[in-house]
Amino acid sequence: MAALVAATALAGCTPQPSSLVAPRQAATSSSPASPAVREVVFGIDRLIGGFNPHTLADLTPLSAAVAGLLLPSAFHQTTAGQWVIDHTLLDSAGVTRTEPFTVTYRIRRNAQWSDITPIAAEDFSYLAEQMRSQPGVVDSAGYQLIDQVISRDGGETVEVVFDRPYAGWRTLFQDLLPAHLLKDAPGGWSKTLDSGVPVSGGPFTMTTVDRSRGEMVLERNDRYWATPAQVDRIRFRQGSQAALVDALHSGGAQAALFSRPDAITESLLRTAGPGVTSTVVPQPALVSVVLRPASTVLRDQRVRTAVAAALDRPALIATGVASGPSAALRADSEVLAPSALGYHATMPAAGIPARPDPATMRRLLTDAGYTLGQAGWERAGRPLRLVVAAPADREPYGTIAARVADQLRTVGIDAQFREIDPDELFGTMLGPTVDGGPPRGGAAEVTAPAGASPATANADGNPPGVDIVVAPQPAAGHPASQLASWYGCPLVVPAKLAPAPPNPANLCDLTLQPVIERALTQDDPAGPLPPTVEAALWNLAVSIPLYQPASLLVTTGQLLNVAPGTPLEGPLDGAARWEFRR
Repeated sequence: MAALVAATALAGCTPQPSSLVAPRQAATSSSPASPAVREVVFGIDRLIGGFNPHTLADLTPLSAAVAGLLLPSAFHQTTAGQWVIDHTLLDSAGVTRTEPFTVTYRIRRNAQWSDITPIAAEDFSYLAEQMRSQPGVVDSAGYQLIDQVISRDGGETVEVVFDRPYAGWRTLFQDLLPAHLLKDAPGGWSKTLDSGVPVSGGPFTMTTVDRSRGEMVLERNDRYWATPAQVDRIRFRQGSQAALVDALHSGGAQAALFSRPDAITESLLRTAGPGVTSTVVPQPALVSVVLRPASTVLRDQRVRTAVAAALDRPALIATGVASGPSAALRADSEVLAPSALGYHATMPAAGIPARPDPATMRRLLTDAGYTLGQAGWERAGRPLRLVVAAPADREPYGTIAARVADQLRTVGIDAQFREIDPDELFGTMLGPTVDGGPPRGGAAEVTAPAGASPATANADGNPPGVDIVVAPQPAAGHPASQLASWYGCPLVVPAKLAPAPPNPANLCDLTLQPVIERALTQDDPAGPLPPTVEAALWNLAVSIPLYQPASLLVTTGQLLNVAPGTPLEGPLDGAARWEFRR
């Protein structure tokens, strides 16, 4: 049956799929000297989402993996956690002034996009502007510290002036985007890269994205100025797990990426035969349940903590990992991922959220004025209703969010589950929705950023939008930047710059904020975060991390030099060095 699937179907849900057949050779001319095209067939289980690696909406394993092959970066992260300059893009980069704190980048004269436009200061400026002004971006805090980006030497020299010293500056300007194409494009930041990446500044170019056929093609970038890729083409083909494993066994694919491997995946791979190697590749995110203070119900810390006490975290983790390799990456820290250097558990060993606590839930809801009636928890005749959301078509988030809603309904909380288009969810619905007043009950002051507009209540008394969201929480790069981006208030910036959007939870704890900002500007970019920060975050009951998802990179003996990078660099790191075994 698996062979039949592999021969007839690339994608389980596509109407006209193509086959996972042996690598296709280029048509030869009459000259016998015409070389065959060196094409790698790379199986994938899902071809979903857009290709902007800086947005939560597009934070998928494939998008992150492909970005490193198409988009240039100032620095790269090594497996030892160090940040090293990418000399294919830059001649040099370093701190050139301390007052004000200034970093100067000198771009190689021959660095260019595949349409022959030079990679220039404009690309740095565009990325910085978008990252500090757009909602739903990945790790914006470092960019919020930028005062201005100055172009010199015709765009070949970039001076980035910061509002204050920033030790994590090397983590910025990864995956630069082509400003000359995106800045005035319809749809701009959030939509232009939905259908593909129009030009490349890396060893490959994207030539085809055919979602109906479940196929994407990267060709070697002949205008790449550095060492050319060893293979001519990588053809990504979507298929069911059984089809992918059969193709690996038969030689129809040389490699495959399983974005959400489970026990069935591992069972199938045991039938693939010798010569097939599997590597677990942690993704640069945590799967987290976010209880948003932006909700007029959950802005009361008593209610947030009660909801957290109602959740069965171990069951949610089991639902998400599905007995796959992610089961070994349980996230018991609010900031660091289990795969990160220096990771250690900070979650309280007992109590909330380690396990459900029905007694505490009932006590806190009663303290907040709710009573348990036949129809569930209510206050002043109105039921306690919560909207639990997840980005549509982004598993496992939808499955876990549905389970969250089920758990809440079981204890008498009226919970509605919604799957929402990722661009709408992260770009619009997770924006500021509270009136900015102080929370009811709770030790910490949790407020909306200045300028937040009041929420308009629905008929049931709750605000429109989302109360709880199951979403990817970025967890790679500079730890203090992750902390400030996910939990911090928008940083105070010079008057000429617009304030940044709030974090997805709309959390702004004025007691914790000074500690977050000190961590952001500390001298050691890899230094440990203050232990008091983790304790305070667990107590706030805003974000409940579950686990770090992991992909499974599977290769056959046909390919040489395959070695995935760090979670931030992704499973295709080094694909330009792949070679066929002779």
